[in-house]
Amino acid sequence: MPTALITGANRGIGLELVRKFLAEGHDVIATARNPDSAIELNATGARVYPLEVTDADSVAALKSTLGDEPIDYLINNAGICTFDGFKDIDYDVFAEMLAVNTIAPVRIMDVLLDNVAASEVRIAAGLSSMVASIEKTTNDFAFVYRVSKAGLNMALRSAAPALAERGVTVLALHPGWAHTDMGGADAPVRPVDSAEGLYNVLTSAGPSKELRFIDYEGQTHPW
Repeated sequence: MPTALITGANRGIGLELVRKFLAEGHDVIATARNPDSAIELNATGARVYPLEVTDADSVAALKSTLGDEPIDYLINNAGICTFDGFKDIDYDVFAEMLAVNTIAPVRIMDVLLDNVAASEVRIAAGLSSMVASIEKTTNDFAFVYRVSKAGLNMALRSAAPALAERGVTVLALHPGWAHTDMGGADAPVRPVDSAEGLYNVLTSAGPSKELRFIDYEGQTHPW
């Protein structure tokens, strides 16, 4: 079965994606900052490796561990969030969020490109958000998070043609407003439902030279 690599897999949507891919018979490589404390993740049976997504040496170490192993689905799930508006910007948080949500997925996609290109499926995906849509933005809710995910979308869209030359299809995925530690108690989507939907989108995506922004229900999301 194809192999999936999922970052930020110790909780929330990432953990449910691990469970879903394993349940469907896939080999799963899961990463977390502190694998020793990721009790639920370790219990899944996935291969768990340490990864600090903002640390270039940590990303390089993961690449060294994987070697030339093909990765069919590279899923950049790790992310952080704040709901503060424009007037409440903390610029240290802003810098951290850009590092985690925007720069890290690009670095990981770059470093592991040969692994993805060597696979049969060749999918590289980044978890974005509905609030990244410029067309639908009407306020400053979650200002920093919104900017970081819009930046991710642009990075993925710009990279898609170059990755297509290696046969890799790039996807930006909206997982829904999920009831996780990051999404909050008011979020209406269960992480298990988000993961199931994302799995269906990922495994049914055909080759494409252009980036697609798709939600967990398979609907195209406006840019």
